[in-house]
Amino acid sequence: MPIGAVLPETPLAIDTDVLTDWRYQKPYAINEIRKYLERSKRPPALTSMSVFEAFYGFENTIAKSDLVNDRTQQDLSNLERLVAACPVLPFDQASAKIASYLFPRLSKSDQSKHGRDVFIIATVVAHGYGIATRNKSDFELIGGLLSANHPMLRLAIWKP
Repeated sequence: MPIGAVLPETPLAIDTDVLTDWRYQKPYAINEIRKYLERSKRPPALTSMSVFEAFYGFENTIAKSDLVNDRTQQDLSNLERLVAACPVLPFDQASAKIASYLFPRLSKSDQSKHGRDVFIIATVVAHGYGIATRNKSDFELIGGLLSANHPMLRLAIWKP
C-alpha cells in the first residue's frame, strides 16, 4: 500500500479539518503545529483545495444569509491571516494527473463523498508533502488507490 507515516523530514500540509481547528485555537492543533514548527522551522503548507474549502464555508454562509455579522467577519479575518502565513500548494498539472488516476478508481458514491479529498491528496503527493489530518479513514481509502508508480502518501494523524 502506497501510504506511510510522515518522517521527521517530511514537509506537511494541513487538511481543512486541522486548519479549521487551528483557526479556532483548539489545543491539540496548536500543540501539533508548534511541534511541527520547532522541528521543521517553517509553517505547514495548505493545499489550494483546503483554502477553497475554508473560504467556501464562509461564502456559502454569507450568500445564504445575505449579511456578515461581527463574528463571521472576525473568523474570516483570522482565516485570511492563517492562509497568508502559510505556503499554498497549487493544484497543477502533476496534481491533475494524480487526481485523474485516483478519481475513476473510487466508487460513484465515494467520488461524490470524497471528491475534494482526491484533490488534496493529489496535490500533496505531487509536491512531495505529507498531510496532517484528523480524517484517517478517508485518506487511507483514497491514498490506498495510488499505484507503485506514484510517490507515497505520508499521513500524520492529528487528533484532539
